[in-house]
Amino acid sequence: MKTKNNIMRNIIGILLVSSSFIHSQNVDPYQFFPTNIGDRWEYTQAGPDIIYTVLRDSVDTKDSSRFVFFYDPPLYYGANYRIDKNYNIFYLPQFDNLHEYKLDAHVGEKWIVFVSNPNKWEESKVSGIYENFVFGKLTTIKEIQHYQCWRRPDSLIDTTLIDVQKLAYGFGLISKENYVLQPYLLRGCRINGVTYGTVDVEEEPNIIPSEYILYQNYPNPFNPSTTISFSIPNYSRVVVKVFDILGREIQEIVNDYFYPGKHSVKFNANNLTSGVYLYQIVTNKTTRTLKMILQK
Repeated sequence: MKTKNNIMRNIIGILLVSSSFIHSQNVDPYQFFPTNIGDRWEYTQAGPDIIYTVLRDSVDTKDSSRFVFFYDPPLYYGANYRIDKNYNIFYLPQFDNLHEYKLDAHVGEKWIVFVSNPNKWEESKVSGIYENFVFGKLTTIKEIQHYQCWRRPDSLIDTTLIDVQKLAYGFGLISKENYVLQPYLLRGCRINGVTYGTVDVEEEPNIIPSEYILYQNYPNPFNPSTTISFSIPNYSRVVVKVFDILGREIQEIVNDYFYPGKHSVKFNANNLTSGVYLYQIVTNKTTRTLKMILQK
């Protein structure tokens, strides 16, 4: 009986190894970040729900990188992502060019996301790869920890966890959390024509506002990026600027014409120190100013 049990264990072991080997041969790392035209993701968070839909893409003739656009016309900084032939994903390639993901990375593998200066940078690390269910489908999860790092005068390196993101094979980003704010969770998606979870939740109509409104940035406090939103009742030229607490101008984020409705722009404070800052909207009719907190 013992010999029979040993034979059965060996057979099962061989089958498991063979299955893992076959699976590894068929894995397409790009499936951790699907971006077919028409793919759609809907996320819940502390603020308004976030919805992304791949509207179009283009290919760089120099290196065959693929640019992915969620907005049409694109935002002022161009494509949302650049995907190269080595499974690297870069966020806002024409603006920040953050090395967001390395889709073929193994557990423990690290990469540099962004360098502020020789003594300050951000990096990510794959902290785990495991199987779990997503919308009732068993799939592989790749867990990625994102850190801010800085080198002290004594050459030791300190790190602070910024967030933990989970990519699911066949689904893309399913969650992002930093254990302080409410997590960013995938409610539903439509991938390559197949719907999972809850999508197409009725969105609020884009009602033309009756006044100029500047909304509180989100997230707030933030590190290092935040979104600034505003509503305008008329076709107007809009200038959005950031100032330090003493009123000195830091950066002009937007200087352009917008149609009536609600609009959002992104502000990145990688090169700024922690503290309170002011952001301001100026039109030909009004000026509005609010405070925001950068917490690194």
